[in-house]
Amino acid sequence: MSLSQKYKLEFTFCAYNTSMQAVKNSLAEFGDNLEISDSSALNEKGKDFVITMITEDPSLVFDICSQFGRIRSVKIDEENK
Repeated sequence: MSLSQKYKLEFTFCAYNTSMQAVKNSLAEFGDNLEISDSSALNEKGKDFVITMITEDPSLVFDICSQFGRIRSVKIDEENK
């Protein structure tokens, strides 16, 4: 039996030419409690979102996000079992 460590991710993400729903659809299968909110920051390169979720593999989540834009800031906490 394998018990995987889970991590709570909180990060700001700048999406280039993609919607919040497209990002959410891409991340949904890789974690739980996925929440994406609009940070109301629109710049010349894209739209900023704040993403929080619980996942077993933060690097996979960040790899997926890098296909859509750039991660601006990250906070990772271990989830208590």
